[in-house]
Amino acid sequence: MLFRNTKDSRDSWFSFHRVGFCVGVWSVAVLLSSCSISQHMDEKTAELMKQMDEIPHWDQLPIKEITWTEAFDKMMKGNMDLKRSEQALRQRERAVYEVFTQFIPGVNLDWMLTKELGDLANVQASEFEYNTNILFNMPSLTQIPFDYYSAKASLFAAEKTQLMKHRELLSKLYVQVLSYKNAQLNYGNLIDNLPFDDDGVQRAKIDKDWEKQRNEIAQGFARLFGDMSARWLVKPDSMPRIDWTKYKSASKKLDKLVVMLVALELEASRLKVLDAKMNFFPSVEINFYSPSLFSSTGGTYGGFFAGAGDMKVNLSIKEEIDTRLTNWFHYKDAKETHELMKKEVVMELQERRQKVKLLIESRDEFEEWHKYISKEVEFKKSRVATNADEYIEMRKDLRKLYEQLDGEASKNAEVEGALIMEYGWLD
Repeated sequence: MLFRNTKDSRDSWFSFHRVGFCVGVWSVAVLLSSCSISQHMDEKTAELMKQMDEIPHWDQLPIKEITWTEAFDKMMKGNMDLKRSEQALRQRERAVYEVFTQFIPGVNLDWMLTKELGDLANVQASEFEYNTNILFNMPSLTQIPFDYYSAKASLFAAEKTQLMKHRELLSKLYVQVLSYKNAQLNYGNLIDNLPFDDDGVQRAKIDKDWEKQRNEIAQGFARLFGDMSARWLVKPDSMPRIDWTKYKSASKKLDKLVVMLVALELEASRLKVLDAKMNFFPSVEINFYSPSLFSSTGGTYGGFFAGAGDMKVNLSIKEEIDTRLTNWFHYKDAKETHELMKKEVVMELQERRQKVKLLIESRDEFEEWHKYISKEVEFKKSRVATNADEYIEMRKDLRKLYEQLDGEASKNAEVEGALIMEYGWLD
């Protein structure tokens, strides 16, 4: 059939090409956007690589040894995990304010121009439309007390979590300093017990291993401080002594902060039950609305000045009939979960109490073992070998004892760190 040049066919032809033109424009826009993203990311990558090129490698950074007090202050100011925790706390504080700021009416500013493309060169001010509107939506009155209590509970939980984060960082710093101290002792023991006939090979190996271990320890400190500008080390002798008898006394009861954090989990579960129960109550909503506060169309101005005749209010009381039992099932699930959690909380605290007991026993056992091994080391060091074979055997025994001391000391550092995490710093 020949193509007939009718009006309908011309409209179809123009419509087809208009769609094709739009698709083409959209494709070009997507392509340009893709190129733009690629170019932008190339620039950002180059900036980051340049920044890294200006930063010296880890082995080239200076070694800076600071005191315990300086290290603690540095950690509390720069630790990234602590900064995230502080950010979460600020978010909870703002959430409390939002319960009240939702009562503040919103204001919308609208600006609009409707004109054919061919006439855009001759746009006049009178052709613009301006509108300023007030939006006032009061939340459900039955929901406000619940929202406020939930926000305050979340803020309280964030504050207590912040305190626990302080303990966690203090525990990590303590363990890191002990690791550095134990590494120093092990290095000194290895140097003191080098064979008299060593030609420098074993000494070089010990020095190389020590340098590697010290760099790893320094990286741990830098991570805690949130500062990679130097290879940080903390003087072990500057760390305050801890009275472990206080931990023995404190271990007879669980720490209040630890129990409170568990209680907060239980409270969060209870709030879920209460939230599900709230669905059975009617909701009361109040909405205010009015004409535009200010409007301008074609040079004509209008609006109102918040007079009673201009304002209108909607008051609605809504009661949802739970014909499908959706709210009922939700409430039953939340209640059953809460009942299970109440039992789990008691079990968790009982297990935690047993864990603390084992930590105290482990530290006491290490202390007794350390005294015994230290005496054995001193005895073996004081012996005089009668021949070469006996000398070699004594050196092997001492090396094994030093390895045991180093390994057990590392384990004990973790135990002591866990006790600090559980009860805080009791000096």
